[in-house]
Amino acid sequence: MNDEYYNESEDKVGTKNKSNTEKKLAALKKKRDAHVGEWITYEDAVEYWERAEKLPPNGYQDIGERRDLRIELQNRFGLSQGEAINILNGYNIRDIVQVYDNLKNLRIHDDSGADIIFVKDDAKNTVIERLESDFD
Repeated sequence: MNDEYYNESEDKVGTKNKSNTEKKLAALKKKRDAHVGEWITYEDAVEYWERAEKLPPNGYQDIGERRDLRIELQNRFGLSQGEAINILNGYNIRDIVQVYDNLKNLRIHDDSGADIIFVKDDAKNTVIERLESDFD
């Protein structure tokens, strides 16, 4: 009788995880559809960082040419103000690009350490495990 109890609970957990994954996927699709601008790549982010490095030093304040560059970066790639400032200052560039790459490819991080990618295939979703990062 205990075996039946454990089997039933495992099925419920599997259903719950599937439901959570579907909710996450729906939220991710909504965010992706709302994205404005181009999808940022690592090369684009480094280009803006290098352009910011050539500007006169002003203590990394968001004024003058640096502000104009930040606004250009935000408008071109649909980034938040904080993300654009971090890129211009050279902070967390890979992380920011990875967030938008995950959004673009509908990649959901799994607790097991692997990422899951949902790919449209003949009107049904196919799940592919992602073992490596795009930056490796």
